[in-house]
Amino acid sequence: LKLAVPSLNFAAPPRGCALETPMAEEDQCPPGPRVDVVRIELTPPAECAFEEAFGLVMEFSTDTPLVDHCWRLSYTVDTSKRRKILDLGATEAASYPPGAHSMSYYLPRFDVAGVPDDIKSQVNGMLSAVLTGPAGEEVMTVNMVTQVCVRDGALVRYIFNPLD
Repeated sequence: LKLAVPSLNFAAPPRGCALETPMAEEDQCPPGPRVDVVRIELTPPAECAFEEAFGLVMEFSTDTPLVDHCWRLSYTVDTSKRRKILDLGATEAASYPPGAHSMSYYLPRFDVAGVPDDIKSQVNGMLSAVLTGPAGEEVMTVNMVTQVCVRDGALVRYIFNPLD
């Protein structure tokens, strides 16, 4: 399901409501935790070399205790033959009681050598941060559109902040 808020690109999970749902729609949320993302900081915030370090900080709140949950990150592209998903790792598992929280993820560099050519040749991709429970259940997903291209002979990337 996608949110009705046109300026955001968040996928609502089967078990909970995604962020900033208008008040009239709150009664329509499926049962499960409600997680609201209020701030996303991407590092670097602008176009950069593809292999440059990547940092993500998200501030969010939950109305339900989330025990031993982590944020799993992946990069997805649709090639001419099939969808390909690169696992980028995960944060350490943490317990989030009801209230405000912050998560951070840092990748020292994207290894260009490990990325297949058919993925590098796709201009548009999706970087996803999935809040995942201890049994692998997906609580919510934050999707960030990513553009990859060759500029001046070098592979560059730009990740769009969905809250901007």
